[in-house]
Amino acid sequence: MAITFTVDSTTGEGTFIRVLRDGRPLGKILDAVGLYGFYEGDRERLGGSADLKDVNLDRLKTAIQSRYERRG
Repeated sequence: MAITFTVDSTTGEGTFIRVLRDGRPLGKILDAVGLYGFYEGDRERLGGSADLKDVNLDRLKTAIQSRYERRG
């Protein structure tokens, strides 16, 4: 299961990075005020809290890969 990251858009809320697993949407990373949060699915639209958070983008990407590459 390959996890990839692509810059999606920049809005007033921050920058969104699309997270794909095998080319299919898994979730998004939102960069807001120096804190990166990963939201699985569309939870950021529903006001949910981030599934994973980190101030370092590379460390967050590694955490996402560790958690979701193992899932099938």
